[in-house]
Amino acid sequence: MTDNFYERYWAERKDYLDDFALKWPKLKPYIPKEKGMAIFDFGCGNGIILKTIKSINPEARLIGLDVSETALSEARITLPEAEFYKITDGGQLPLKDKIADFVFSSEVLEHIYDVENAFSEIARILKLGGRLLLTTPYHGLLKNILIALFSFNKHFNPAGPHIRFFTKKSLFSLLKKNGFEIRAHGYYGRFYPISHSIFVLAERMKDS
Repeated sequence: MTDNFYERYWAERKDYLDDFALKWPKLKPYIPKEKGMAIFDFGCGNGIILKTIKSINPEARLIGLDVSETALSEARITLPEAEFYKITDGGQLPLKDKIADFVFSSEVLEHIYDVENAFSEIARILKLGGRLLLTTPYHGLLKNILIALFSFNKHFNPAGPHIRFFTKKSLFSLLKKNGFEIRAHGYYGRFYPISHSIFVLAERMKDS
């Protein structure tokens, strides 16, 4: 069961994940600073990044979503003034339509079985004109060849947490299918074209 996996996963993690120092300088400029915004963290884990977002926009309404009750328990301690909801892979988010101004989701999509539902639900809760900032491990042609030659068993470890692998094309395709337009993208970790991850800022322009 995925729920049991992530209860164990988050029981062992109390601080920022290892990639934070790599990604945050790239992502921080895209965090909105306007007052009164509803900012969601889809896959918020222990809430520590949501707390960092609060330091950028202290007057935002902050909402965290995660599959792990262990993570959410930590998040409620880390940021007691925020709202937190337990969600399920493939389920409907316990939120009304078009209530989010901004959704942040970093290194989450690769852990999800039903990614089509995840994109659809994120689009549903975002207002038209709302923005999604996401990251996921990058899989381009050259990197995939190097993985196949030198690191296949480690990278595709069946006991590991990653179950989805995105190219730029496949990621953009899912976003556009759900009514998003790409506003910016880039990479972090190592160097392109063998970057660790890709980040995308997308704007919800229409209903899918």
